[in-house]
Amino acid sequence: MATTPKPTVSTRMVVGLVAAMAVSDIVGNVLAPEAARVPVKLGILVALLVWARSSVGLSWDELGLAREHLAAGLRLGGVAAATVAAVIAVLVVDPTTRSAFESSDIANASTTRQVLMVLVVIPLGTVLFEETIFRGVLLGVLLRASTQRTAVIVSSVLFGFWHVLPALSDASGKSGATTVGVVVGTVGITTAAGVLFAWLRLRSQSLAAPVLAHIATNSLAYIGAVIALHR
Repeated sequence: MATTPKPTVSTRMVVGLVAAMAVSDIVGNVLAPEAARVPVKLGILVALLVWARSSVGLSWDELGLAREHLAAGLRLGGVAAATVAAVIAVLVVDPTTRSAFESSDIANASTTRQVLMVLVVIPLGTVLFEETIFRGVLLGVLLRASTQRTAVIVSSVLFGFWHVLPALSDASGKSGATTVGVVVGTVGITTAAGVLFAWLRLRSQSLAAPVLAHIATNSLAYIGAVIALHR
């Protein structure tokens, strides 16, 4: 029985997706009021998934959302999350590395805000949003248009540049050379993280794996910062 060929993805379509992602970054992280950012980002996430399914024809499997691969994603993601947790625990306990977790924003945050960051804002507003966009929609589209290596590299580099605005915010008030160093370092680190998350996604064929690893990285680092404040 002949299989129906999958629709091709044009360069214009990829460029349009990247432009839409850039706009979504500004809308979700800058223009939207802080209290509305999580629901706004979830709305953008749903819109991009609908576009990927209806306009590109990506299957749930291509998006990393097929149910048959969920268990594999949870297993691999669980291992990755446990590894991240162990590394963060060692860094927080060691006095020579604990200072890396110090943050004035976290120190000035209320207990309620700290809890919401760990349980809601980071898992939904950051991790689920970014993983669905980058390792779901974007990676799925790029895999249709190019080789796996190119798809991983391009999606990971774009993930790195996605963090330019947060890096500029972190470097606010610092010298020009320091700002450049912070931005370059942030882009480099998050690009490498993007490669790892893409590998987890492709290895398990499920978004669950990078989602768990990403949540562990962000939420546990936040918890580590809170613990560091009290030591």
